[in-house]
Amino acid sequence: MKWKVCGMREPENIQEVAACGPDFMGFIWAPKSPRYVGPDFVIPTLPAKTKSVGVFVNETTDHIIALSKKAGFSVVQLHGEESQSEIAALKAAGLQVIKAISVGSAADFDLKDQPDFYLFDTKKGTQVGGTGEHFDWSLLAHYQLDIPYFLAGGLSAEDVGEAKKLPGLYALDFNSKLEVSPGLKDIEKVKEIVKQQ
Repeated sequence: MKWKVCGMREPENIQEVAACGPDFMGFIWAPKSPRYVGPDFVIPTLPAKTKSVGVFVNETTDHIIALSKKAGFSVVQLHGEESQSEIAALKAAGLQVIKAISVGSAADFDLKDQPDFYLFDTKKGTQVGGTGEHFDWSLLAHYQLDIPYFLAGGLSAEDVGEAKKLPGLYALDFNSKLEVSPGLKDIEKVKEIVKQQ
């Protein structure tokens, strides 16, 4: 099972989590997020196994590409209204693209974009980004594309066993349920994820 820890920010905490071996680590460049890393943040060196993910909401393609080179991420996660042409431009620049989709009903799986991965999270009004809550996983039966997906939405170690049974699942995305405070992860909770591998 591949897994991602998102919303990282604190240097020492980043290294502690990285030592647990996640496949992906997410860093949020959305100013409204309580986990915003700031405009000048540079991702520290991570183990070769762990890919860095830059998380954005309606940011310009040019800025994302420039920041990827400056800050050091190879994967970009989009949570806004980004178009297929923007996704294609990011892929052409050598970035892998995760497109986040807020799920509340079967209609949310009527998808036309072609990212490398989708990320399915919980829909909650007009809120952008994670809610810290599960959506109804039975709705995933309506997802018919071959594009692999990340599952997000208030996941903790207790969810791993059931989530691993979902067809088409590529990776689990953990954030708020592992936290002491926004941007700071409880290493013991991260280690519980490792035990579920």
